[in-house]
Amino acid sequence: MEAGGPEPGVGCAGRGIITAIELLRQKNVFQEFKPDVVIYDVLGDVVCGGFSIPIREGLAEQVYTVASSDFMAVYAANNLFKGIRKYANNGGALFSGIIANSMNQQIQKEIINDFAKQTKTTIAGYIPRSLDVTRSELRGQTVVEHAPESEQAEIYRSLARGILNNDKKYVPASLESEELKIWAESWSDILLRERDHAYEYEGEVKRSSIEGRTPITSEV
Repeated sequence: MEAGGPEPGVGCAGRGIITAIELLRQKNVFQEFKPDVVIYDVLGDVVCGGFSIPIREGLAEQVYTVASSDFMAVYAANNLFKGIRKYANNGGALFSGIIANSMNQQIQKEIINDFAKQTKTTIAGYIPRSLDVTRSELRGQTVVEHAPESEQAEIYRSLARGILNNDKKYVPASLESEELKIWAESWSDILLRERDHAYEYEGEVKRSSIEGRTPITSEV
């Protein structure tokens, strides 16, 4: 069910989540249809009361966050961890893993793995960026619908199987603002050093190539 929301620039998007959940309760949807799995796909902005309802009121049994290695994605995930910790003692949903998105380079995996280590969380799966996603969205379909035999579709199936079989539920250890800042700066230094080393290597290769050429003389 698509909850929808207000017109752009008007009202609160989180209110759509609140209204949708109230409607599900009024209609006794879960009791009538008895679904095997219910997924609440909401923004990870726990500052908004509407988006945090599935966590705050314990409607969900497990919480997963989709995050890339970009800082703002990590920042949002860390805020989510704070929200889970806040509601954990009052029947709130617990955390079960990070779905690492847009993982196309090893360094991206290293960053998200280290963030998971610092926050005492786990990685539920690694999802690479793929044009299959772009093509599917432009056609208004999921990847499994549009390209069921693709590698990306199999990655999603594998992730789904992992989530269904994952019974881990725990309270993550969120980082304080200063801790997150120091962590981010440390990775920034690492990336800058790697960039400088890459530039140095490229320079050495170019010099070697130039020095190794046979000079063309007037006699030739």
